[in-house]
Order: sequence, then structure tokens, then C-alpha cells
Amino acid sequence: MPDSYRNSIGYRYNDHRTVLAISSSLLTVSALSLSLTQSILKPLRRIERIAKRFSEGDWAVRIPPSQIPEIRQLELTLNSIADQLQDVEERRQELIGDLAHEMGNPLTVIRGYLELLDSSDQFELTLEIKQQLHEEAERMTRLLADLRVLSSMETGGLPLRLEPFHPYPIIKRVVASFRTQGWRNDCDLKLAGAGNLPKIFADCDRFKQILMNLISNALAYTPQGVVTIQIWTEREKLWIMVKDTGIGIAAKDLPHVFQRFWRSDHSRHLRREGSGIGLAITERLVKAMGGQIEVESELGQGTAFKFCLPIHASIPEATRIADRQ
Repeated sequence: MPDSYRNSIGYRYNDHRTVLAISSSLLTVSALSLSLTQSILKPLRRIERIAKRFSEGDWAVRIPPSQIPEIRQLELTLNSIADQLQDVEERRQELIGDLAHEMGNPLTVIRGYLELLDSSDQFELTLEIKQQLHEEAERMTRLLADLRVLSSMETGGLPLRLEPFHPYPIIKRVVASFRTQGWRNDCDLKLAGAGNLPKIFADCDRFKQILMNLISNALAYTPQGVVTIQIWTEREKLWIMVKDTGIGIAAKDLPHVFQRFWRSDHSRHLRREGSGIGLAITERLVKAMGGQIEVESELGQGTAFKFCLPIHASIPEATRIADRQ
């Protein structure tokens, strides 16, 4: 066989091998590309399906983690958003249920008396019944007002007018306004602490609201005994404690006292005239004005709520100016 012929066959053989190698490489690359594409598209399609369920209001479902770091981070972010939205939805449903319950109680009383008036010519509205109807109507009014305040605070829409003022005259007036109620309940209301207090930097009206909420709560759960308001300064803060000798709160219930409409089982037999969200508002107001609030209690021994607000001299001038604008 001539050398030229052998060389020609060798070239063609090498060409075939080259073509086969290239084809094999292309097939391998295509297979890998298809596999990689599927590995990316599969979690993306899963995200799309679950995102659609999110849009339909199903916040309980979660996206399983992917093996691809970038996609896994996206999944974690979406799951975190779903957690937050689920929490908001649960609190919304809880609020609606609590509101229906709280509004239902006074409405039941009012409707009952109206039905008696409608069905009986002998029924008369005595002074006591008129007073009870008035109290139930006032309770609904307070509830709606407190709900507006709480809603504004949770959406960041409640304006605060922070300014320096002397707290002691306000404390004295609030205590004086409650003294009649305290004596009526056979409960002694005491004010302890020096009157020469420094100015604090807060919203005067909201400061008064905090005091009224805490004192009214103490009187409500102290049918007999003593409610003491103590005042002192410590570390550039003004501290006020409202301490009672009432029914107290069990240790397991303390984490819940600032929740809306929450009541311990031990206190449900007492008649409550408040809106049910006073302590929730109080906590938010204190924190919004740069303070903190704490509670200590022992079942059967009484409860102490104490809160602090910044003293005016401790606030930087730039902060004071910004808060007034």
C-alpha cells in the first residue's frame, strides 16, 4: 500500500476521532448545561408556585432551601417576609376577635335594658340603671379612643410634642383626681417623693396619660388596700413607680401584661371599666419618649409598675431641637 494512501486513511481516521471527541464534548457540555439549567429553574419554579400562594393569603407555607447559595438567600428572605406577614395577620385576627368581645359586653348590657323598655310598660329606668348605661357607653368611647391611639402608634403616625416641663405638679393633679375613686373603693392612694424634681423631656399630655393608665389599673385590681406612687431620680432618669397591695399577678402571666386585651385568669372575676389596652398603650408611649417600663408582682401580694423618662438636662441640644421640629 502506497505511503500516500496510508497517510490519507490516517488523516481521515484522525479527523473522525476529532469529530467524535468534539461531538462528545458538545454532548457533555449540553448535558451539563441542561442539568444546570434544570437545577436553577426547578427552585425558581418552586419559588413562583409558593409566591402565588403567598399572594392568595396562604402565609403558612414556606419555601424549602435550595442548594444554590444565591437562590437559597432569596428563599430565606421570602420566608422571613412570610413570617412577618403571617404574624401581622394573626395579630389582626386576634385584634378583631378581642375587639368584638370587648365591644360585645357593653352592647349586651345596653341592648338588654332597651329590650326591657320595649317589652314592659312597668319597667323604669332607675338612677342606678342610667348610671350603668352611661358607664357602658363611656367604656365603648374609651375603647375606640384608645384603639385610635394604639393604631397610630403601631403605624408610626402618633405625633409626640417633646418638651421640657416640671413633672411634679402634673403628678399631684393626677393623684388628686383619683383620690375620690380610691377612697370609694376603700383604697388609700399615697404620693411619696420630693417635690423638687428636675424637668423631664417628654410629651406632657402623654406623660399624664401614662400616669392615669397605671393608677387606674392599680385601683381596679386593689379593691381594698394601698396604692403608692413613688418618685426618684437615678442616672439622668426620672423614675415613677405605681405600687399596689392588690391581687397581684402570677409569674407565668407577667410576660403578657402589656398585650392588648389580655387578662389573667385570676383577675377575670373583677369588674373592669377600662378599655383593655391601657397597658399596651402605656408601654409604647414610654418607649416612644426614650424611657423604659418594668413590672414586678407576686400573686396575692400586689403589683409594682415602674417607668423612667429622660431628665431634660441629659438630652443633647441637637436632639431637643430635632424633636421639637
